[in-house]
Amino acid sequence: MSEWERAAIASHEDSMMSDHHVGLYNKYRIERTDGFSALGGKHADCEYFVLDLIHDKHVKVALLAYADSCESEYPLLARDLRARAILASPLITEKQP
Repeated sequence: MSEWERAAIASHEDSMMSDHHVGLYNKYRIERTDGFSALGGKHADCEYFVLDLIHDKHVKVALLAYADSCESEYPLLARDLRARAILASPLITEKQP
C-alpha cells in the first residue's frame, strides 16, 4: 500500500468523515476471477478503481467516457458499457450532504 493510501485511510478512519470529504483511498480489495491477480500473476500488482453501477450518480458519464476511449481496441466492451450506461439510473436521487 502506498504512503498516500495509508494517509487517506488514516484520515478517514480518524475523523469518521463521509466519503464526500476524502479523496482517493484504498477502499476495496479486488481479486480477479481468472487468477491473474494472485502472487506472481500478470496482474498481481495492479490497482483498480471501483464504480457503483446502481447508486453512483456519476457512473453513466464514466461508463460512456470509458466506452469512447476503448472502442477501437475493445469494440464489444464499448458496446456493453454503452448498453449498461443506458440502464444506469441511480437509486439515490436526493442531493447528498
